[in-house]
Amino acid sequence: MAGLGSDGVAARSVHGLRPERLGSAVVAALAMSLLTACAGEPVESGTSPHRPVSSDDAKQSITDVVDRTAAIVDGDWKVLSGPRLGLCKGSDGSGDAEDPGGVTWVYVEQRPGADDPRDDLRKVESFWQSLGITTKRYRSGGDDPDLGVSGRGGPVTSIDFLASTEGGYSIDGESACADGDLDELATSSPSPTP
Repeated sequence: MAGLGSDGVAARSVHGLRPERLGSAVVAALAMSLLTACAGEPVESGTSPHRPVSSDDAKQSITDVVDRTAAIVDGDWKVLSGPRLGLCKGSDGSGDAEDPGGVTWVYVEQRPGADDPRDDLRKVESFWQSLGITTKRYRSGGDDPDLGVSGRGGPVTSIDFLASTEGGYSIDGESACADGDLDELATSSPSPTP
């Protein structure tokens, strides 16, 4: 218990901690600062410390997730678009010091729909959750609504599975934000064939 001061109030530090707890608080704060200072790895010149994935890995990852999703649902899937380059959220591609930079890859596949897509939605949702993707189901309005499931996180920035009895199925995926310069990658990457 803390001792009483001359005014009869328990002795406290300027931060409101009792003297016997002050030492513990200092040790805990020091340990946390040392742990966080040592947690990161050295950052190579020209890379962003907050983007641990390379452009090639991001491209491969989104292609794999979309292709594996299509295989789970089965059917005659066709590549509608991509994989194609895009800018990370918040980047304007200027390369200025204020521009966070980075690229994403977008990949879209499509196939004819089914009369009752609910089982396919369950399969997709379960698969994505197994990859660490947070999912959310949605539906359009009307008498014959389109159904879908969207996802974020895990190996993707975003992914969407739309099941329309009229328009068919589509899977739209955007990779995690990766290191890379859009202009350099666009000129060095071959154009995708749809």
